[in-house]
Amino acid sequence: MKNIITFSLLILIISTSNSFSKIEIKKVKKHNIELIKFQSPDNKFPGKDDIVAQIHFPKNFSGKLPVIIHQHGSNRDGLKFKRWGGKTDEWGKRISKEAVKRGYAVVLIDAFYKRGITPQNKGKFPNAVRIAINLKNVLQKDERFDKNKFYFTGFSYGASQTLKLQDKRLSGLKDNFKAVVAGEPGCNTVSNPTKSSISTLIIKGAESHYYPAACEYYINMIKKVGNKVDYVLIPKVNHFFSFNGTIGTGKAVNGCTNNIAIRYPDRTWKFADGTSASRRDVIKKCFTNESGVGKTREKLDYAIKLALDFIDKNNK
Repeated sequence: MKNIITFSLLILIISTSNSFSKIEIKKVKKHNIELIKFQSPDNKFPGKDDIVAQIHFPKNFSGKLPVIIHQHGSNRDGLKFKRWGGKTDEWGKRISKEAVKRGYAVVLIDAFYKRGITPQNKGKFPNAVRIAINLKNVLQKDERFDKNKFYFTGFSYGASQTLKLQDKRLSGLKDNFKAVVAGEPGCNTVSNPTKSSISTLIIKGAESHYYPAACEYYINMIKKVGNKVDYVLIPKVNHFFSFNGTIGTGKAVNGCTNNIAIRYPDRTWKFADGTSASRRDVIKKCFTNESGVGKTREKLDYAIKLALDFIDKNNK
């Protein structure tokens, strides 16, 4: 039987620095899913402002829902959206399935939507934390959602976007993200952390090609400014939380493991040893062709459980 689809179109004014946004919504009643198309301009992609997201709802919910927004990694290999051609990764697929059981609405963003991006285009990836903030601003106007209980997760590239909430330039815009979970961030290029009320969990695989030492250094930076951050290192697994991991070839930002590059609010860069750097220096030193292979994902469900347990702890 065909899915029963209902369509609605509405216009909202979004508080972004760049534009007004037309919002289109499609509902897939059979699956407790809604899709939303909105605009989030990025100078890297002129004329390609549209972003799509798929929202998963618990069955038979009542009251205002807490919301988990998820940002995919460079590979959107987990789930195809019900309409518009959007995609997410395996983390997004699994967290949307498990989090609704715990009473959350889960929002899966496709930041690459119709932008012609491949996993090898790492220098062109959009500033997806801005996309998440723009969408949060839209969803906070929806009476079904608790505007004070928004959470943000990401895997790999998406995880690096969640950690950008440490950046001073986002002060005020990141309000109402109570907690974030970064699943396997690289931490080779990071924002200089500033004081924040957001609780953060970083989950790493001990045998990741994004070597844990970079994140462990950054975690100490976050702690020094007084921010709340937890860390879990899962033994014997790679970047994809798999036991069959090997090192392969492909673009990765893992060349600065022992001297990470730090982005400051004035847009300047320094390496951890204090050396000043240009963006070109960072790309030259931190981008490599050493990637990770192996996607049996034996410990991914465990990582998802860690993420949801952490969000539950902060859902008060």
